[in-house]
Amino acid sequence: MVKRILLAAVIGVTVTLGLIALSFAADDAGHEALSNVLFWQNWVLQALVPAPNIGSAENPFAEGTPLTFIAWFASVPLGFIIYGVAAFVLMRRLNERKVHRIDDA
Repeated sequence: MVKRILLAAVIGVTVTLGLIALSFAADDAGHEALSNVLFWQNWVLQALVPAPNIGSAENPFAEGTPLTFIAWFASVPLGFIIYGVAAFVLMRRLNERKVHRIDDA
């Protein structure tokens, strides 16, 4: 059980960091929408933070604040948790299937 938890944590960290790297690469290549999809937890948290409009009514432009900076940092451990829990659940279900196959044989 401890091994599975540690492996799930490692998978969660690896997947999150990999998706962040891919998100930055997509943004650098001009694919902002893909970048938002890859690092979706950051997009969700920053969407919850109000940002002041420094543009005109016709062309709004949101300025970053310290709260958006905090939201970015909060999205990283959130990814660790989400992907780690998903990995744990997946490994547990795969193990249960393996046990059922052995019992059926």
